[in-house]
Amino acid sequence: MKRFSIIALIAAVAFLSACGPKDPGLKDAYKKYFKIGVAVTERNVADSLQAAIILKEFNSVTAENCMKPGEIHPQAGVWNFEKADAIANFCREHGIKMRGHNLVWHSQFATWMFTKHDENGNPVVERDAKGDTVWVERPAFGRGGFPGFGGQRPNGGARPNGAPAVQVTKVPKYVAASKQEFYDSLRVHINTVVNRYKDVIYCWDVVNEAMSDANNPDAPYEDMFRKSQAYQLCGDEFIKNAFIWAHEADPNAGLFYNDYSAWTPSKRTYIYKMVKKLQSEGAPITGIGMQGHYNIFDNPTLEDFETAIKMYLELVDDIQITEFDIRINEEAGGGLQFSRGEGQVYTEEIQQKQAKKYEDLFEIMRKYSKNISSVTFWNLSDRDSWLGANNYPLLFDSEYQRKPVYYTVRDFKKKK
Repeated sequence: MKRFSIIALIAAVAFLSACGPKDPGLKDAYKKYFKIGVAVTERNVADSLQAAIILKEFNSVTAENCMKPGEIHPQAGVWNFEKADAIANFCREHGIKMRGHNLVWHSQFATWMFTKHDENGNPVVERDAKGDTVWVERPAFGRGGFPGFGGQRPNGGARPNGAPAVQVTKVPKYVAASKQEFYDSLRVHINTVVNRYKDVIYCWDVVNEAMSDANNPDAPYEDMFRKSQAYQLCGDEFIKNAFIWAHEADPNAGLFYNDYSAWTPSKRTYIYKMVKKLQSEGAPITGIGMQGHYNIFDNPTLEDFETAIKMYLELVDDIQITEFDIRINEEAGGGLQFSRGEGQVYTEEIQQKQAKKYEDLFEIMRKYSKNISSVTFWNLSDRDSWLGANNYPLLFDSEYQRKPVYYTVRDFKKKK
């Protein structure tokens, strides 16, 4: 056994030994309210100390990246199940249920679905009048749909280590898939993934971030949507069909529409109108996921946060806070540029602001616990966070130790 593995194992044993009945985990503190979840990578579940923390603190797990369409199904006929299976098997072994994330997203998507394929599964190349391949220039994208790197990152996010601007490469121009061809591919994808994990996944983020960021609550219906490839090809029908096909694959799973900034007057209005319309057309949307990429300032305001919950409960009985973190700068959301916190200092004042924000939001969530079924922290520790360790967004620090804010969340005072 490698030295670091022995150290991790010793640390895990010490951690579990210290966690007796007088030291409940988060899941124990909230067992009468809702599930407490965490987004993980395959590395988290493979490390003894990190695995021990997951088992101690959480009773719901989400795969951060490896179940996203572009990661698990990068090409026609090509499936990358290894990482997703590692997390799913960890959960099966330890009796933890999972949230599935996600089946349809404009980013980290299986974009090959928008290309026509021949009977052998090869993309069909467009040719000119002479029969020669037509070539086009495009940015050289890395895995996961982002330029030059994989993993979760907002659109236009900062490139690491001063990387140069995205380079352009020439590629063949492929014949676009028809709407029916796209649907045929998407339906197979949804059916395959949902059936593979239906024994361990209790709900799915079926469609992720399909609504526009435009700040206009009065926008016409068509202007409420992100103009993704799927929307340009299919309109809002792709959302309805994705929910129908997910329900066909697993009639028992909760099926969620998931989005960031879902508390804002504009986004909550867009989500409300979309869900109401598609439900009336037969879409089995059973829940709404409110991503929690918040900050310690006014994102979200408590009033707007509660207003959004009340609005959504007019349409569904189940709300989940799906991607919870609270950063210490003034940025927020899931589709924005962000600073990874270089040079920020985690002062006592900032810690108190963060603790207060966590306290206030959890108080509202407990108030609606009959209809909030889970709250999922987006990553295990500050070290793992997509926001960077120097944004200090989570309850565990970069050494996987509990921060003071952990006890603010866990040791709340129950109201009589």
